Amino acid sequence: MKKSMCLLMLLALVSFGCKSDNQRTAGNSASPDTSSPSSTSSSSAGNQMAQSSTPSSSDEKFITDAVKGNRAEVEMGRIVAAKASDPNVRSFAKRMVKDHTEALNQLQKLAQQKNITISNDIPDAAKDMQSKLSNETGKQLDKDYMDGMVQDHQKDVQEFQTAAQSASDPDVKQWAGKMVPTLQEHLQKAQEIDQKLNSQRNPPPGA
Repeated sequence: MKKSMCLLMLLALVSFGCKSDNQRTAGNSASPDTSSPSSTSSSSAGNQMAQSSTPSSSDEKFITDAVKGNRAEVEMGRIVAAKASDPNVRSFAKRMVKDHTEALNQLQKLAQQKNITISNDIPDAAKDMQSKLSNETGKQLDKDYMDGMVQDHQKDVQEFQTAAQSASDPDVKQWAGKMVPTLQEHLQKAQEIDQKLNSQRNPPPGA
């Protein structure tokens, strides 16, 4: 009788232990997976965003060239604003100083955000023009400056339109697109003044 009772108790203990193990196994299988697909995809999206905001080599070149170009416009504008004989030329030069100073400040902030190193230099062609304007006066100064402004802004409009369409960095692309209307307006005004200066120097026959 005692042996039977001991055997029954032993069987009951074994059965209880098996149930407890099954419950623990089920609980472990129901625990959440910390490395869920959603968290992985979120991290991947963050990496893609970080990569997309990194400017390409062509974007960097556009920014560094634009910095030099805007600085040249400011420096030449200051020279001509102080020496021009034609009031329209003087007014245009002052506007170049104002507009391109604002653009230069925006560019410097954008370059800093993108870790792009910029210099205080200006293009070689602008150096030659700056030297020429420094030694000129009167109508010759007015004409050479406006001829240069037409050529510069034709080139600028084309380059900025290209960047606004094809820049890989969204911030660079947006800034270039924002500047296009201003540059187009500069070009139109420069062409108008240049044409007036040409007509004054070369009046039509019988005038």
